[in-house]
Amino acid sequence: HDVLARFDGAFPEHELAAGALSLHASTLHQLERFEDSLDRCAAYRDRFPEGDDRVEIAFLVGENEFLLRRYDDAVETYRGFLRAHADAPQGARATLTMDFTYQATGRRADKYDSREWKVLRTLHIDAVVTARQPALLAMLKPPEAEQTAQLKRQAAEANRITQQAAPMMAGAEAIMAKCGDDDKCLEREAMKLGQAMAGQPQVAATAKAMERFADNQAAQVIRYQAWIGQSQSGSYRIDENLRIVHADPICMRLPTARCTRVETRTGEGRLKPSEGSVAAVELDAGKATLTINPPIAPELLAYTETVVTDEPEGTHSVPTPRGPQPRQGLFLKSPSGGPAAPAFTVPLKGGWRSQSGVQTVPLDGRDEASGTLTMKWRFQVQ
Repeated sequence: HDVLARFDGAFPEHELAAGALSLHASTLHQLERFEDSLDRCAAYRDRFPEGDDRVEIAFLVGENEFLLRRYDDAVETYRGFLRAHADAPQGARATLTMDFTYQATGRRADKYDSREWKVLRTLHIDAVVTARQPALLAMLKPPEAEQTAQLKRQAAEANRITQQAAPMMAGAEAIMAKCGDDDKCLEREAMKLGQAMAGQPQVAATAKAMERFADNQAAQVIRYQAWIGQSQSGSYRIDENLRIVHADPICMRLPTARCTRVETRTGEGRLKPSEGSVAAVELDAGKATLTINPPIAPELLAYTETVVTDEPEGTHSVPTPRGPQPRQGLFLKSPSGGPAAPAFTVPLKGGWRSQSGVQTVPLDGRDEASGTLTMKWRFQVQ
């Protein structure tokens, strides 16, 4: 951190000054020098109020205050952070735009056979998503270890309160059984129960436990807000070429003793507009990240397949159709059986209401299924 401090002092106007100051604040935090980190955070916010790391710095302030046990300050900082970066009204609309490009090019050959492929598939989807109420737990990610521990502590505390309140609950149930719908009886017996239990330590302890439990619940920071897919539309394009040369014994009668088969697949069109979409976006204001579950093309996509081959009749059990043939297929299938376009989490860059980026996913299939899926995305609140 000394190098960062010297850099900041020597080059306050350098183009890397903002990044160096942000890194200095983060490094001091990691070194558990929380007061010094707070000082660097304040310097960043003063000098670079619109800096690229302003979101991370805002959250780092709360983290430092929390670890310094300034819990009231930390809660206010977190709440201010959420007011500035999180909540959107329930039902607010946004658009998740995804441009998928799958490309695979390659060749595999041995002494007898060869297989060469060139695949290009593109898919554009505009999905409308709407905001849900902010929540304590994430929808698109499993609970964090500390969150799971907190839930267990809360459940244990609620169970203790229930056990402490058991005598009062039993008394109330006895009154209901005795009085039924008789309001005067209910009032009379309730007063007797209250007088009988007045001043008992267990009653006071239960009341305090319930108050403490309510305070702890109210102090929890709501970090997450999910946006759920409502509808989607889009378009696609398919352009593929597969060339196979093989030495099936039936090919021995040919001049080269090899058969050649060329398969071409082309097509384009619009997706059927759908009410509903698996698209989802979730903001984690605490960690300043966005998790995206990409939309998919739910229907089979139409294309034309043309096979040109010199394979003699009888090469295949099903004769190869001649000329262009209509076909349908999924945009992409994952070789592993999971989602071809998996969910991903990215750090926020600036204000969360407008985010974009590119994700690249290499597929681990064989031959033409071993390409790369590129996902160019944009999330925009309307």
